Amino acid sequence: MGRASKSERLTSIRPIVMPTTITFSKLTLKKMYAKSRRLRIAQWNDALDYAEFIHALWNTMLNHDELKNDAIQLQEMLGKGDAIQLLSDTVLEHRRLVNQ
Repeated sequence: MGRASKSERLTSIRPIVMPTTITFSKLTLKKMYAKSRRLRIAQWNDALDYAEFIHALWNTMLNHDELKNDAIQLQEMLGKGDAIQLLSDTVLEHRRLVNQ
């Protein structure tokens, strides 16, 4: 096993995320996703695959006046990757419930 390349090294210490933080983040993302659907910014685009859709939705949330404060707070608490993963989980859960 070789040494990690520069791109694989952490640039800062990742904080330990407490279970209460995860619960708070999930609830906040559910509210944000519901609001984004009401605002019609969470519309599926056939030109995008699922991963591109989730990343585009997250970037839209980060820049939307009504959602950006919560999105920035979540990204600072969790990191971008974990925030996007929780968003993806939220979207998949909603799609599963709708299709039942």
